[in-house]
Amino acid sequence: MIRFLFVSLPLLILFLIAIAFGAMNNTPVTVDFLAVQQQVSLALVAALFLALGFIIGVIAMLARQFLLGREIKKLRKQLVKTSTP
Repeated sequence: MIRFLFVSLPLLILFLIAIAFGAMNNTPVTVDFLAVQQQVSLALVAALFLALGFIIGVIAMLARQFLLGREIKKLRKQLVKTSTP
């Protein structure tokens, strides 16, 4: 129960801060994407870059976990080889 509170309470607070940020920053800004120029909300630009950073971070974390998992399997095989007579 305490773990649930330590995870969900900060997420709820972060979500409420994000909603407040989006409500206060709804002014349109011009964004240039190479040949395309588009006017979008400042909150949308911030949310898109936050989501992009989150996705890049998750991909980096999963890549590291995959490499560590492969290393653990290799080390376990070595341990089995050295421990059997």
